[in-house]
Amino acid sequence: MTSRTPQPFIAMILGLTLTLTGCSVTQKLTLGVDDPCASLKAIIADYPSGFAQYRGSANNFNTMTVFSAKEQIIKGHCEIWSWANNDSAYVCSVNAPNDEVAAARYDTAVSSTSQCIGNTWQSAERDRVRDGDKAGVATHFKSPDPADPGVSVHRVAFRGSSSVYVYVGKSGQTGDF
Repeated sequence: MTSRTPQPFIAMILGLTLTLTGCSVTQKLTLGVDDPCASLKAIIADYPSGFAQYRGSANNFNTMTVFSAKEQIIKGHCEIWSWANNDSAYVCSVNAPNDEVAAARYDTAVSSTSQCIGNTWQSAERDRVRDGDKAGVATHFKSPDPADPGVSVHRVAFRGSSSVYVYVGKSGQTGDF
């Protein structure tokens, strides 16, 4: 990795240190790579291999295996999901103490991801729905190259819990448009 770090993408790393009026976030997030934008692009490019070069230790379940990610854009928060149907996804997720912090992290992540992957990718924001109720929002990015995976940023709010995650995987899983 190079030592050049794109400033907008650093901010995206889901609010490394974020303080809002009346709310202080004690969870400090740190980068696991020198250049998160270059890392994201390399991860996207490795999708056809099921992210093979990024797979660390495995936890096996009935229909899927969850690997720790050898390269973690957000240190300690990324993994690779591999399903029995030979599909895989690279996912980084972070819990937020409340909806306000999650919303700020989401907005920053969407903006920075868009800047990183470039303006040739289309994006669309959609509500997330669970059991018929709104459960957050997601922005889905689609490459002009149909071989590329989808990239999406999600803000999940469910039963008083909030989180933000970045997903790189099969376009149909990220909300094809």
